[in-house]
Amino acid sequence: MPTTAPLYRRLALLTQGGLDIFRNKTAMGMLRFRPVDVVCVIDPKHAGQDLKQLTGVGEGIPIVASVVEAIRLGIQWLVIGVATPGGALPEALRPQVYEAIKNRIGVISGLHESVNGDPNLVSLSARYAVELVNLRRVNEEDHHIGVAAARRLKAYRILTVGTDANIGKTTTALEIERHLRARGYNARYVPTGQDGKLITGRGVCIDRVISNFASGAVERLVAHEARSADILVIEGQDSILSPPYSGVSLSILHGSCPDAMVLCHAPTRTEHRHTDVPIPPLETYRHLYEQMLAPLHPGKVLAISLNTMGMEEGAARAALLEAEQACSLPAVDVVRDSPDRGCRRLVDALLAHAKACGHRFDEPQVTGPKTERSSRRSTHTRPGKQEAASVHGEARAKGRRH
Repeated sequence: MPTTAPLYRRLALLTQGGLDIFRNKTAMGMLRFRPVDVVCVIDPKHAGQDLKQLTGVGEGIPIVASVVEAIRLGIQWLVIGVATPGGALPEALRPQVYEAIKNRIGVISGLHESVNGDPNLVSLSARYAVELVNLRRVNEEDHHIGVAAARRLKAYRILTVGTDANIGKTTTALEIERHLRARGYNARYVPTGQDGKLITGRGVCIDRVISNFASGAVERLVAHEARSADILVIEGQDSILSPPYSGVSLSILHGSCPDAMVLCHAPTRTEHRHTDVPIPPLETYRHLYEQMLAPLHPGKVLAISLNTMGMEEGAARAALLEAEQACSLPAVDVVRDSPDRGCRRLVDALLAHAKACGHRFDEPQVTGPKTERSSRRSTHTRPGKQEAASVHGEARAKGRRH
């Protein structure tokens, strides 16, 4: 069975400096999809400022300067909200982490540098009887050789793929699943990274699986999730041409054998992250993903999801039009556009393809999406308690993507 993690409550998100979607990717994901469980953000540089104005998400959630202030607000867990090259914990954040442990606040990390492998953190946590949670922990039972078995599953499989790392694949996948469920379809999000695992409480961090077993871990995860869904929306990682991370992307592609792909891209990104390697045109990427999958399964790129964060409205619309013309596919921004204007176009293209491929789903029973206000809770579960259902659809905040 794929790795599970509790849906932690009463969270403080520890960020660093800019409060941007790239440096603080994990924090932004929680603010967008689990704001009901975020008590505050800890960021000395922006303490006292309006989080919604700074980031586009997290309305009403305060920014404080220290762990001590966060404790006064009733936090139970500290989430390290940054995403760093190589996954190391920034030295500037260590004092805040140490302070949390000394005050018996649990620490949750999705960094490659495991909090359980840091002698100082382990010693301190043992002294104060504090739990250290490593979201990237992988079980040996996830060590399987992939054999492209996913291509035989009945569930219609959608994979978000990208032109680079950290440009919106997780957000796009979560928004697609939310939209499908709001329309009454039996859809399920499949997490393959630490952010998706933190948001949903399940999944496998594929970039921590031994390379020989990575596609097999995806295959096993997808097969497990397909037992309870007609449509799977699989969280993609990285890019097949990214010099640092291409192996992870290819493992997910071959392990999931998707029927459909949504190509994610940031028009303002011209080089692969952490390199000086240029990003090729969208059409090049479209053909590469389809060709790399074709010997195993005839999956197709059916839509483009653009991350136009930071672009003026006119420039964003021009980028969307250019992408549509370049690939002859619908291009949307699932954050900037309204659900009807954005996700609906994207999902309509996916459903039309599913029907053409012979997939028949139960007649949707539309109940309407839950609103943040209707889903807010007056109480929170105790730390570490696991719940069976995902709550990322309970509370959706508007704003920038992660």
